[in-house]
Amino acid sequence: MFAAVPLSARAQPCAPTLAQLKKINECELTRLFENAPAGEIPTGFGRGHVLLMTDAKLPRLQARLASTIWRGKHFEADGEFINQFPGFKAMHGTTELGVSAHDGKPCILTIYPPDTPLFGNTWDELREVAPGLYLARLYEICPCPRFRGYFAIQVMCR
Repeated sequence: MFAAVPLSARAQPCAPTLAQLKKINECELTRLFENAPAGEIPTGFGRGHVLLMTDAKLPRLQARLASTIWRGKHFEADGEFINQFPGFKAMHGTTELGVSAHDGKPCILTIYPPDTPLFGNTWDELREVAPGLYLARLYEICPCPRFRGYFAIQVMCR
């Protein structure tokens, strides 16, 4: 006969860390994204890390190179955001709660105006996988929606 184990003594799943996200494969990133809640729209600076560029010849290498250029996003309480690059900020957009194109579940959308250089043809879907840690899917809009990869944002203060 087995004795009941109190809830506090049972193994609890550990929240992932940014270091762990950098090491897991695309299937595990997808599973983690699918099982995470949307969370709250972040406020403050979120340090960005490109994890995987699925359409690149060397997906992890391309992700590391992109992470040296893109530093993250500054999220404002009014839903606006702006990207941070070394020494300057550029490419504004809006953040709102929405529905994921991937699985139809709630997520946080970051949307760029169509005339935004480089990113005007993209949108992101974020979900909070740990307190202050968001896993995001990057999509290209045209000619037809296409998944491009994963990135993470670690919000420094909320």
